[in-house]
Amino acid sequence: MKSVSFLIPAYNDEATIATQIIEARSVGIKLGIPFEIIVINDCSEDQTAQILTSLAKRFRELRVLTHTVNKGYGTTIKELYYTAKREWLFTIPGDYQVQAKELLKLLPHERSADMILGWRTNRNDDGMRQYQSRIYNWIIPLLFDTKTHDVNTVRLMRSRIMKSVILRGTSAFTDAELIIKAKRLGFTIKEIPIGHRHRHGGTGTGDGGKLHVILPTVWEMLLLVFGHL
Repeated sequence: MKSVSFLIPAYNDEATIATQIIEARSVGIKLGIPFEIIVINDCSEDQTAQILTSLAKRFRELRVLTHTVNKGYGTTIKELYYTAKREWLFTIPGDYQVQAKELLKLLPHERSADMILGWRTNRNDDGMRQYQSRIYNWIIPLLFDTKTHDVNTVRLMRSRIMKSVILRGTSAFTDAELIIKAKRLGFTIKEIPIGHRHRHGGTGTGDGGKLHVILPTVWEMLLLVFGHL
């Protein structure tokens, strides 16, 4: 790996965003390669914006983008994918449920895969969220033959994937769309177990269990099934 972009979607993450950014910077320094940290604040309603402004003044590697209206996880993560400039892209959540240091578990596999997914084998979410996730992660391989266990997770991937894959969706289906289209184009995908922490504060960019998230996700999934996405 010659360089890496840490990509962080943030929404109401005042309790954790500073910790995540500081850890990402520490990992980047430890690797001894050029790196950048890009955060998109998806119109947070807490102190996330103020914290990010302060951190951007301290760390030259940090770039902060801000949505003036909430656009949701799908649009936010897609913007991050296309904005990054480094050779490898590593996505991590602003809520710190997956820590930046998990990159070190995925990194040894860079020569054997174009995209390495962090498989949250022991998820620390509430029961309903885990139940919904199991259903979703069962449906995606069934419909699209991806053979993946955890599609809406962190990933380390080559930036050249984004020069080939055209993402058209805007819902929480975006990460699955990326995996499906990358696989169809011949990119190799691998899953590696990672750690997953309990949520401490915040509401999460995905907001996954609500109908206004579920319905667009299902709709875009069906569009891709029938070749319209």
